[in-house]
Amino acid sequence: MIRKGANAVKKVRIAGVLLFIALTLGMLAGCGKSEEEVQIIRIAFNQPETHPEYKALADFGEKLKEATNGKYVVEIYPNAVLGDQGAVTEMVRTGAIQLAVVPVSVPEGYNGDFAIIAAPYLYDNLEQMETAAREGVFDPLFETTNKYNFEIVTLYTSGARHIYTDKPIVTPEDLKGYKIRVQDSDAYIQMINLMGGVGIPMAQSEVYAAVQQHVIEGGENSEVVYNNFKHYEVSPYFCYTNHLVMTDVLVASEKFLDGMDEETRAIFDKLIKESMEVEFEEWDKAIEDANAVLEGEGVTFVEADIKAFQEQCAPLLESIANRSEVTRQIYDDVMAIKEREGKSE
Repeated sequence: MIRKGANAVKKVRIAGVLLFIALTLGMLAGCGKSEEEVQIIRIAFNQPETHPEYKALADFGEKLKEATNGKYVVEIYPNAVLGDQGAVTEMVRTGAIQLAVVPVSVPEGYNGDFAIIAAPYLYDNLEQMETAAREGVFDPLFETTNKYNFEIVTLYTSGARHIYTDKPIVTPEDLKGYKIRVQDSDAYIQMINLMGGVGIPMAQSEVYAAVQQHVIEGGENSEVVYNNFKHYEVSPYFCYTNHLVMTDVLVASEKFLDGMDEETRAIFDKLIKESMEVEFEEWDKAIEDANAVLEGEGVTFVEADIKAFQEQCAPLLESIANRSEVTRQIYDDVMAIKEREGKSE
């Protein structure tokens, strides 16, 4: 069913090392009160201030400052000014910065079991992932990173992903031969191949020009990214394949966390979990805002045959689910959420 609804941007990056040196010098210049009375929590973030995750972090910062009588002050560094996500994770591990928001693929580099959190067609909708997060389904997996000197303290959503291109994609046959941009992940390349297309790893900033030049036929992402990068100008059909529900995680330095007293850590944990709910709400608003723009731009929204794509990707999902006892338990827990959801309808 088709519903008729109504550039690529390059991010300016500042050398993270130079900026961090400047920050450190500034902190040392104000030693004394800065060190003993106020602790700065620096958070690395690769998106702009308008992003739902930034808003959730800013809200967390305000609440933490109030709850600790100004002892802890949060400073967020957006637009990847401290470096790319791999680099800032290393800064967290060494304690050079306290927190960083990174995609779940980053801890997957330390423990392959993390692939289950954003496995193709694990969820039927975004709400199922959010329920799993609220119920602590991923917590046993999060605990496995401590040996790498970082801890995952919460999870944020970066939305359900769908395919967009120059024609309606309803079945796997429609996608046959179409080159679709994906993240540089073997699992996601395989996913698009199973869905009928050809997965092409590429930087998000290159997609617009690549479609224009017919290097690829389209991409896959949320309505928010599709709108922000104006991909609707070159790929006017947004097809609800719902193949992924993506997540980001907030990683924290073990050194930083261990330095908190018991009372402060309890406050921190409570507020950081609350920030997840704030981010979920802000994401829903961002989707509504993006859809309003896309409808005005004349985008054609297409309802895909999701079941057909699910069946194609079932072997990949099963292989990820069966990697370990942890991944199988997460898979089973999500299936239980689905069953519960079905009975309540």
